[in-house]
Amino acid sequence: MMMSCVSSLAFGRGTPKNSDPAPLSKAPRSPAGKETETGAEKTVLEAQRKIYSGGFYLSKRWRWIFRDDCRYRRRRLAEVLDEIGYDPRERRVFDVGFGTGDLLFTFPESCTLMGVELSPEAVEAMLGEPRVKRYAGRWFEVVPENGETPLPPRPVDAVITSHVLEHVPDDRAFLDRLASALKPGGLMINFVPVETAGFDPKHIRTYTSESLADLMASAGLELVHAESNYHICCGPLKWLDHPARHNWSALSWLEGLRHVILSPIPYRVTRLVERMLAAMGVAPNQALVIGRKTGSR
Repeated sequence: MMMSCVSSLAFGRGTPKNSDPAPLSKAPRSPAGKETETGAEKTVLEAQRKIYSGGFYLSKRWRWIFRDDCRYRRRRLAEVLDEIGYDPRERRVFDVGFGTGDLLFTFPESCTLMGVELSPEAVEAMLGEPRVKRYAGRWFEVVPENGETPLPPRPVDAVITSHVLEHVPDDRAFLDRLASALKPGGLMINFVPVETAGFDPKHIRTYTSESLADLMASAGLELVHAESNYHICCGPLKWLDHPARHNWSALSWLEGLRHVILSPIPYRVTRLVERMLAAMGVAPNQALVIGRKTGSR
């Protein structure tokens, strides 16, 4: 639940226009249900806490200098919010699994930043971050041992998850809980990886932008924007991540090599290249879907 780093179409009763370059297949999802902790969920939580302890967000924070994927999400999110006509000023923004807070810092300093993390170190690092202190307000909490996601004390204007849903045992119940924290008209912003089943054994399920849009619609959210992106991390570059995903420690450095290769590429060049790759039928590496809470409650 820790992978936020840092990421239009109208939806009614008709078919939404999707910006994916090619038709997408449906991906399996867990059934809807109440967000409660089972033995399996507890195991997932414990595994995730272990991954993100030991200085992951404090002494190892320097590594984010090379996180091309995190920078990409931040730039793309800012672009998309502008494209859909969203005014980001004076908003209450809640990032679930905020990581280093990069996506929160997409928003102007007139906003109140909020977030939850499995890692106490991540919360400590964020509260000590000088940039946070320049914002209108802040609220950061650690997810408790029972795994129930803490919600802000007041409704928020936007909820963000980035590479979180694939770790959650019951994604529909999780989205229902997060949607309950939104004001009417508030945005739910979700980034997820797009990958083949088994690419990362820590991921409970796979998504496409289409399957994620369907999930969000089933949670009562009106679809605002859906796209597949980050095609530039494809082929051999994508598979440089494979050893780290499978805990092959002797080769885990290859993931860092991928970041070093892609980091120097300017964002505009990345976007140009990925458009060409999408036109050639190259698979995306990520999906971004935004929904809006409807109704008066």
